[in-house]
Formats: sequence, structure tokens, C-alpha cells
Amino acid sequence: MVLIPPYPRREPCSGTDAMSLISSVRCVIAAEAPFDVTNLCYRVLGDNIVIEGTVAERVHARFVKRIAEDIAGEGHVILRLGSR
Repeated sequence: MVLIPPYPRREPCSGTDAMSLISSVRCVIAAEAPFDVTNLCYRVLGDNIVIEGTVAERVHARFVKRIAEDIAGEGHVILRLGSR
């Protein structure tokens, strides 16, 4: 598994950097989540990762954000998650 460490002054992601960040976040969330995450979409916007989709409960959204911030860095995660 490839993990991208958070950098305090990271430049906007491009190319393979963006794909590595998406892969890292997606793999860790899939491995750690005790709930279904197959309906989540991931993309990079500047130096942020955007996660969109739906989750069953609000607590699941907080879990996804915490995991993503551990990898991408605090303040570099944009969630657009709805709960059912």
C-alpha cells in the first residue's frame, strides 16, 4: 500500500501524485471501514481530496474524514457525503 504523508506546504497534486493520493485514501478506507464504501467516489481538487457519495450513518462520514485526513493532512479533505 502506498501512503502519501501530509506535507504542511504541499503543492497542488498532478498526474501520478494525485493518483497515488487517491489510491492511498481509497485503499485505507476500504481496508479499515466496517461498513460499505463501494459507493464513494474520490478525486483531487488542487491539493485537496474530494470524497463524494452516500453512507448509512453520519458517524460513517466522520470515520471517512478522519481516515482521509490522516493520509492527506488536516484541512485537505472535502467531504460531500449524504446519509441514507
